[in-house]
Amino acid sequence: MTSQSVPVVSEHGTLPLSPVERPRGIFLRLLYFGTRLRYGKTPTAFRVVYARFPVVGLISLLMVTVLDRFLSLEQDLRYLVQVGTAMRNGCTFCADLVLAEAVRKKVGIDRFTNFLNFETAGHFSGREKAALAYAFAVADSLAVPDAVFARLKSSFSEREIAELVWICAVERYFGSMALPLRIGSDHLAPRQDGSASAA
Repeated sequence: MTSQSVPVVSEHGTLPLSPVERPRGIFLRLLYFGTRLRYGKTPTAFRVVYARFPVVGLISLLMVTVLDRFLSLEQDLRYLVQVGTAMRNGCTFCADLVLAEAVRKKVGIDRFTNFLNFETAGHFSGREKAALAYAFAVADSLAVPDAVFARLKSSFSEREIAELVWICAVERYFGSMALPLRIGSDHLAPRQDGSASAA
């Protein structure tokens, strides 16, 4: 396992751990290969964290599989909540990775504009606004006001609320790894719609 000797800088500063470009072990090599095929490059967090602690990479893949296959919430809403949570937490890496997935699934990048004014933005439904209000409240404080839950209860079933809670918790988890390590955006989303060439 080798890492770069030249310091790597993101929009959050110099990374304290350099990305590992040549990992050891079949799992990591397959992970690097698979992500290069999917996104055009292996995301920085994978090369910084998972390369040094592969079991965390496996756990993360399981969490993403649950997000993709076992939730009843509609896919567009899940992506909105994930990106909204990541952006509110300041995790540009997380937001970019989810946006890349949304673009790959043809959700459309225009759905993810004007988050700061989501309450008055015309392209969000009432259900989406209630979910984003919860996501932003969680990002700001884990003590979520009753009024926010009241909005959720008017638009979502109890199962769906539990799913929203879990989705936001997962995004906070990923952000709590990326942000302290100053891992920023890999600019993966533009690669998925062909507006940037893969490296």
